[in-house]
Amino acid sequence: SNAALDVLVEESDAVLSLLPAPLHPTVASSCIARKVPLVTASYACERMRALAGEAEAAGVPILCEMGLDPGIDHMSAASLIHAVRARGGKVTGFASVCGGLPAVDVAADTPLGYKFSWSPLGVLTALEQPAAYRCPSGE
Repeated sequence: SNAALDVLVEESDAVLSLLPAPLHPTVASSCIARKVPLVTASYACERMRALAGEAEAAGVPILCEMGLDPGIDHMSAASLIHAVRARGGKVTGFASVCGGLPAVDVAADTPLGYKFSWSPLGVLTALEQPAAYRCPSGE
């Protein structure tokens, strides 16, 4: 229930939500009301983006897309690109592939025997996110 969620948020210094993405707006609303920072591993959906002004006005940081993909992959890419530029280099292209299916021998040793490293619904939902692909040829 929301009352139980509110109690948990109230008792927290910060919230890390690994719940399914459709539940994050409810968690975010509770965090904003109690001035507790929130971090999620999911893409920011329209309902989460709609809470941005309220969170900012309350001084509550809400960080979405802080998982592996998206998140760590973006930060790692930026770190590499900045390092190349700091040494005077020029990045002329960059491709990143993150996540995927774990090796069978690895998946077999995990407690839940995961074969797929993310929610299939999450993958399909991510397709709704705006994206742009740019390459030097303009294609």
